[in-house]
Amino acid sequence: MRLVTRADFDGLVCGALITKFERIDSYLFVEPKFMQDGLVEIRAGDIITNLPYHPNCSLWFDHHITNTTPDFPKPIMPGKGGFRLAPSAARVVYEYYIELGNRHEAQPKADQPRAEIGNRLMTPEAIISFLNTERMNFLLQEADRIDAGKLEREDVLNPQGYVLVSMTTDGKNTGDEPYWLRIIELLRDAPLEETMKDPEVARRCQQIRDEQEELRKILLERTTLKGNVVYCDLRGIKDVPEGNRFLIFTLFPRGNIQVKVAEDTQRENTTAISVGYNIFNPTSSVNVGELLKKYGGGGHKVVGSSRIPNDQAEQAIREIVEAVTEKA
Repeated sequence: MRLVTRADFDGLVCGALITKFERIDSYLFVEPKFMQDGLVEIRAGDIITNLPYHPNCSLWFDHHITNTTPDFPKPIMPGKGGFRLAPSAARVVYEYYIELGNRHEAQPKADQPRAEIGNRLMTPEAIISFLNTERMNFLLQEADRIDAGKLEREDVLNPQGYVLVSMTTDGKNTGDEPYWLRIIELLRDAPLEETMKDPEVARRCQQIRDEQEELRKILLERTTLKGNVVYCDLRGIKDVPEGNRFLIFTLFPRGNIQVKVAEDTQRENTTAISVGYNIFNPTSSVNVGELLKKYGGGGHKVVGSSRIPNDQAEQAIREIVEAVTEKA
C-alpha cells in the first residue's frame, strides 16, 4: 500500500497512525492544490489522508469543509475510511481505528478475526490498547490544538514540544522527505522527550527559535492592518522563515483575519494566498474555505489557501480582501 498525505504536522500524525495499522511500502507527499487540479495519479490500494478525495483510493481520511463528498454519507465507513469536520484529520483516523477495534471486539470470540497490521499481527484489543495509551492521547490532543489553531500566546511566543516540532514541517521542500519520514517514525514509536532529542529534530527546532526575531522584523515591515484585515505581502522576499505561522497574530491583535500573499515555491508564475482567522481574536464570520473554493482552493471555515496564476493574482487578492473586510 502507498500512503498519500500532506507533509504538515497533521498529515504526519496521520502517517504515524496509518503506518502502525497498515502495510505501507511507499509514500507520496503532496499539497492539496495538486490533488484538486488532478495532477496526482491515485491508484487502487492508496490510502489518502488530509487531502481531497479520489475515487481510486482504498481508504480516505479528511476533515476539510471544502472536501465534502457524497461518497461519504457517514463519518466512519468501514473499509472506506472516514470524513467529518474534526479538529484534525488525525482525529478522524484515530476514530476510524477505534471503531474498527470495537466492532471486532464485539463479535463472538470464535468469529473474531485477527487484524493484520504493519509487519506483525495485532488483535483488535491491541489496536485499542495502543490508541488509548497516554502517549497517543496526548499526541492526538496536540494535533487537534495545532491544526485547529487552539493555542495560547505562550505557545506562539515560546513554542515547546509538539507545537515546536510542527513548525519544522511545512511540506514545501520535497528535499525534506527523509525528515518527514523520520517524524512519522518518531511520532509513532517514540515519546516526546525522545523525539525532541533526535539530532535533526533538535537542529530544526533550534533554527525556528533562532529565526523568530528575523521573522518578526519581516512581518512588521510587510504587514498592514486594513480595518479588521491583517494584510501581509511577502512577495519578492527569498527564504522567508515561515515556521511560526501564528506569530503575526501576536503583532496585530486588533485584526481578526489575515490575508497572506507570497510567491508559490512549488509552481512558477503562481501566487500563494492564505487566509485565516486570528487565533487570539477569532471574531470573523467569513467561511474561509468556501470563499477560497471560488479561487481554486479551499480549507476549513476558519483557514484556507489557494494558488493563483500571477496574471490573475492582483484581482483575486483585491476580491478576497474585500470579501473578508467588515463593513462599518
